[in-house]
Amino acid sequence: MDYGDSVDEWASAKEDDDDFCYACDDWAEDDGHGNCKDCGVGFKTVDPFISPSTAKVYSSPAPSVSAYGDVWDRGHSSGYTWGGGSSWYGGGLTSMWGGGWSSTSSDREARMLKHKRHLDSLCKVVDPTVKHILQFSTNKSYSNMGNGNIFVDGSLLRDNDDNLDVVAVLSIHEKLHLVHTQPLIKWERNYRDTNNLTVAEGQLLHNIGNIVEDEYIESQLAKTHGGYVSYIQKVKEHYFDKHGQKIEDCKDPFGDVLNTLLALVRFPQAIDDARKKKHAKHIQFFVRALKDGLKSRDNTLVCIESLYDYMRQLAKQHAEDSKDTDEEGMLERASEKLNEILSSYEDAGVKGDLSEEDIDKMLKRLVADEKASADRHSRYGDQRIMKEGVEASASELTDYEKAMGTISDQLAKAIAELEDSDYTEEDWDKGKALGLKVGTKVTWRNQKADSDKAKGDYSSALTEMKGAISGLRRRIDLYGDTKIHTIRNQRRGKLDKKMLHKIPLGREDLFKNIIIDEDKPLDVCLLVDESGSMGYGKMRKARETAIALREALKDNQALNLWVFGHTADGYEWDGLGTTNMSVYWSPTYKSQLNAMGSMRARSENRDGMAILASADRVKAESPSMSSNKLMIVISDGEPSADKYRGSTATSHVKKAVKHLEGQGWSIIQIGIQGAREWVMKDMFTNWLYIDDMSQLPNQVSKIIRKVIKV
Repeated sequence: MDYGDSVDEWASAKEDDDDFCYACDDWAEDDGHGNCKDCGVGFKTVDPFISPSTAKVYSSPAPSVSAYGDVWDRGHSSGYTWGGGSSWYGGGLTSMWGGGWSSTSSDREARMLKHKRHLDSLCKVVDPTVKHILQFSTNKSYSNMGNGNIFVDGSLLRDNDDNLDVVAVLSIHEKLHLVHTQPLIKWERNYRDTNNLTVAEGQLLHNIGNIVEDEYIESQLAKTHGGYVSYIQKVKEHYFDKHGQKIEDCKDPFGDVLNTLLALVRFPQAIDDARKKKHAKHIQFFVRALKDGLKSRDNTLVCIESLYDYMRQLAKQHAEDSKDTDEEGMLERASEKLNEILSSYEDAGVKGDLSEEDIDKMLKRLVADEKASADRHSRYGDQRIMKEGVEASASELTDYEKAMGTISDQLAKAIAELEDSDYTEEDWDKGKALGLKVGTKVTWRNQKADSDKAKGDYSSALTEMKGAISGLRRRIDLYGDTKIHTIRNQRRGKLDKKMLHKIPLGREDLFKNIIIDEDKPLDVCLLVDESGSMGYGKMRKARETAIALREALKDNQALNLWVFGHTADGYEWDGLGTTNMSVYWSPTYKSQLNAMGSMRARSENRDGMAILASADRVKAESPSMSSNKLMIVISDGEPSADKYRGSTATSHVKKAVKHLEGQGWSIIQIGIQGAREWVMKDMFTNWLYIDDMSQLPNQVSKIIRKVIKV
């Protein structure tokens, strides 16, 4: 890029000799002395020696700029981003994380939670040592430097993934503030207090600080994580497309100058020839101040102070130029107000009660009010100009909070509940799913007893199954017992004291060997069918069976226990083609003892995928690589889900069972009301039908002992 032109040459290029007069708010000719030919106000609007910082900037050499006015060599083709590095991922984040989610399906909260976790991971990579909490905004808050909260615009992801790249960079941008901006906040606070800034002055300082700081933190990103830099362009393009028109449409003269500063820093392409010509003198100062403004933190503070001093003086100059000192005008306005008052008195029939002296006093009072108003305007006009200018400028382009949308409290609550459930997703390929082509997505989440009914169902099951629990515990507790075997009459080993009296007989078999037989650790998985057909009392039986087994097993130190539920294609879960898994108990989730009370009939059931997914989860979480593994499947019949019915489904379940048995699993189906024995036999090697719940301890313990050979 060509950086041959100095900023003075670049900003002074114009087609005619007119200058912009801020007093007239129009183009005007020079009177030959640097003043407006029409009003006499000087074209040079700011005293270059108002402060040491502005004087130093004015006296510095004119920096070179690009054809677009960029002083930092960022490059127009890269959207004025630092470093010019390529992305760490070849495509956009949308293609990597988006996955073609629909905009109206009921999985919105799951999709947004998935993205929230990805965004959070990006922020952690930026700086793992700086803690943060990332959330979608519901109340227009943004990053909080005090507690590390980062709020991002979730409305951009509410209906689709088109703006995922933008939200990703917004998240990174806000994390950069947590990492780098604390010194600026401290400096800004001290500067306001030391200089007794008014509210309007504080707003102006903060606005200028935001403009410079945003570019500073992004320049630091190029040094530490160059692969992220290319995504910065997405944010700039998005916000300049959405709010960039405010740069051109700003009718406030002071705000318009702020917009020129903003464009120079963030997106110089937005400065067209007309703006360049109109604000040439301001641009010449701004570029000088910005040239070294990002080299270090100290440089940014000097730069911000210089720009603030300049804009503060410009506000005073605007107020001075617009001050009303026309006494004839004051008298005319006072007379108009007096006529309005007298007219209202005449309509009320009381004008005749006023003397000429009274009317003269009224006129003098109105003139005094006009003068007082002019005095107030003179004293406080610069405050109004600063306040209105900041509000009229395109501050959304540097303070993203102002442009940020929100998501509803209801959606935020749904995302939070899903996150609290430790919701995750798995996409299984055809090979891992044993040839299954559809329905290979698996979702997981922890369940809780979050209603009085669920808690009541759990308590009722405990009461109902109290006898069965005791019976099961007595029978199953044999597993894990240490068995000690003593073999006597050995020629080697430990001397057997019981054989000492046989030494005189010349016996050599006076020794014994002790063998300790310990059971391997056992991983037990209870998998409960939660399909729609489990209604009408079946779910109660399945829940009671599972609770009885859990209570009988959970305190056995030789066992590791998992309790899962499964359904499929449920509308409250994730739509068609998905197997939905619930975690009720596991070595890593024991916080809800009564969670199994929330087991209920839900939608459909894709049993083969549920069995495979359960085994995969147990294997991943098992504390012992060499443990024996037992899965007990509690269901009322055969599988039935979208594109997973009939022989296709039963053959897949059979294949899944045989596959896991080949890996050392023991799998038992416990069929309850509705299960057909010939279907159970076709799918499972080991199965048991229970109609009478009083027989549960005896029958279940018997088949468990048989299968795991206790």
